Amino acid sequence: MLLFLKCPNLFLRKNPPDLSFRTIHSIRRRLKERFWSGRERLLIMSRKKEGKNLKLAGLFVLLVLGLIILSLLLKVFFIFKNSKFDAEHRFVVAVMNNGKLNMVSFSPQNKSISILKVENKIKRDDISKTLEVPVDAIIESKQELNKNNVSNILLKTFLPFGNSVNKLNIVDAFRLFLFSRGVPLNSVYQREFSNELNDAQKETILSLTFTDPTIYQENLSIQVINATNVSGLGTRLANFITNIGGNVILVSTQDKESKMSKIIYYQKPSYTVTKLSSYFGFPLEKSEQKEVSDVIIIIGTDKISSNKF
Repeated sequence: MLLFLKCPNLFLRKNPPDLSFRTIHSIRRRLKERFWSGRERLLIMSRKKEGKNLKLAGLFVLLVLGLIILSLLLKVFFIFKNSKFDAEHRFVVAVMNNGKLNMVSFSPQNKSISILKVENKIKRDDISKTLEVPVDAIIESKQELNKNNVSNILLKTFLPFGNSVNKLNIVDAFRLFLFSRGVPLNSVYQREFSNELNDAQKETILSLTFTDPTIYQENLSIQVINATNVSGLGTRLANFITNIGGNVILVSTQDKESKMSKIIYYQKPSYTVTKLSSYFGFPLEKSEQKEVSDVIIIIGTDKISSNKF
């Protein structure tokens, strides 16, 4: 067959024809057409296979890109969801520098910033318990804080190789930075906290620095019940609540120990109730009947080792 296609005259000499010359050339043409159509078919099939492989590769790349974008969107969503500074309520940041401690209290309601310089050395995990005030975030700063560089220190928390932070995400840091930039210098207050102050002076300074205006305005009556065998636990929690503007009317000790801590409220959960529940990790329980106070906080044995009060 190949001999006929390549050299038809030689083929005819070796195989005497019994067909006409026109017929032979017609056969030759048909055979050529079949031969080339078979090659074209193979080429088309090969190209189709390559096209399918390219489509599969493209779909795989799109899938990977989609997963990356989805993971980034989820990360951004959870960053915003876990953000704690709402630009409406007081937010407290402890700034530490080589053992020195400054408590920075941001008050959006008053459009002010209060800086409390603490002379005593306090371990990072014991700040809230020692001072009896909330600590929403901690910044390990490379420079000492003063009333002129608050925004600069916050800026470095969300820059590469900047200040290290604890419990402060990039959204909170950026919001606090924007807030601090908008506070005039005459609304940035500096105070000192030392052992030389008497108890009344300490209470006044803590109250001026950390009172939450919303808690103060709600003015809910609060009863604290110590349901543990640890003496003084109820008083420490009461001091904490008073320092942020709460109205504690009664501190008592329960004879029978309770394993679970909880906050009992009447009617609907207020900002005061949700704030305390969120910070201390106390579950909420609704009461249909009002007791001695609007809010009852029971300290159970599960919070004996708490480092917040």
